[in-house]
Amino acid sequence: MQFEQEMNDVANKLQALGYETEKPNSVEGHAYGESQNLDEIADLKQGFIREHFAKIDQSEGILIVNCDKKGIAGYIGGNTLMEMTYAFAQGLDIYTLYDLPNDVTYANEIDAMMPIILDGNINNLDKHVKQLPIVYISSKSPIKHTAINRGLRKAGLAVQTIGFKVESNVSEQPQTIDETYSGALNRHRALKTQLGEKHADFYMTIESGLSSMHKNHNVFGCTVIIIEKFGQDPKIGIDVDIEMPAEMTDKIPAIYPDMGILVQQEFGSKLKDPYPYFTNNQLTRLKIMEEAIYRIAIQSFPNKVTK
Repeated sequence: MQFEQEMNDVANKLQALGYETEKPNSVEGHAYGESQNLDEIADLKQGFIREHFAKIDQSEGILIVNCDKKGIAGYIGGNTLMEMTYAFAQGLDIYTLYDLPNDVTYANEIDAMMPIILDGNINNLDKHVKQLPIVYISSKSPIKHTAINRGLRKAGLAVQTIGFKVESNVSEQPQTIDETYSGALNRHRALKTQLGEKHADFYMTIESGLSSMHKNHNVFGCTVIIIEKFGQDPKIGIDVDIEMPAEMTDKIPAIYPDMGILVQQEFGSKLKDPYPYFTNNQLTRLKIMEEAIYRIAIQSFPNKVTK
């Protein structure tokens, strides 16, 4: 946090290139007073660690602003090493602004994560992203784009995504697996029709809905995913997640067209995401879709499971 201004400058440059950014909490640089005992410091530190990890959980990559410190060029400290490791475990892109440090005992561990070194030039990050395989998606939903980026990266395939608005020609909240499946097929066909002769490396569609699984239970969330590599037949996967609360689904579509609108209207949610409201904030729609995409992707690309 000694280099907060440098991080702000980097974030501004990334935003000017069109990227969304998250930064460490600036409070952390001023949180540890001399009068605090070790337990108090540990509690504070744990909170910041969880906050950092939560931001990584919604990102496609991390950029380490590794300025010189303690007489070491490109210094990377213990906190940052933890965050790099956390991102590495999820298959995310890891960038460092400057060359890697040699004079630290964990230099080999940093090297093993094979970060992309930007040589002090943020434009090199943009150049790297722009040369990745292109995925055309039948949606402009930010959640779907992030889920696809993260799910494919976890499966070992880093991509860039471009979205197109198309219609599913089913209800806003599909009520059966058959309707969800039809909506996915309709979206995918509409995407390919809209594209015409324009080609990408991959085409993808995600359609979410509800489905009854057993007479003793309320409906469950379900997702149909289509992954099509250019020149190959599409791979279609079905994922079923968790049981939905009846007090929510009973209002669909009688009062609200879908669960997303329900939580926006009744809970003031900024996102169309019902999952946090009945999982004690432990699950999100992004995480549900990301895991579903990962599971179908590792079947679609059996020879490319890891980076």
